[in-house]
Amino acid sequence: MSFQECIDFIIENPGCALATMDGNQPRVRGLIPLWTGVDGIYFTTARSKNLYSQLSANPKVELYFMRLKPIKGLRITGEVEFIEDIEVKSKAFEERSFLKTLGLERADDPNFILFRVAHGEAHFWKWENNLKEAEIPKILF
Repeated sequence: MSFQECIDFIIENPGCALATMDGNQPRVRGLIPLWTGVDGIYFTTARSKNLYSQLSANPKVELYFMRLKPIKGLRITGEVEFIEDIEVKSKAFEERSFLKTLGLERADDPNFILFRVAHGEAHFWKWENNLKEAEIPKILF
């Protein structure tokens, strides 16, 4: 298995749950990546949101993407990297017009946070390997 298989799965099934830690309390929310490629899975948030505070305090996350028919899941564990590169942030702003509807004015808006999961470990889950989690091959990226 390769990370490209993960990319393909995410593109076909973009909705995910992202888990963070808030002190000792797990927090989960639904997100859709801005884009996914060999350089990582990109998301946005706002500096004013709890998600940003949680990621700043502890950048470790887990993502879960799921397809229902036939049932298959992709679990990704990694750490987020905040993206400060204005060219990359501008690309996000240009390609995703909904960002402006959130009240963000421009790519260098201090409230606009772009982050990615670029390195970590992934594995696919299927019903057939439900009781064999330790045997599921891991994909490092």
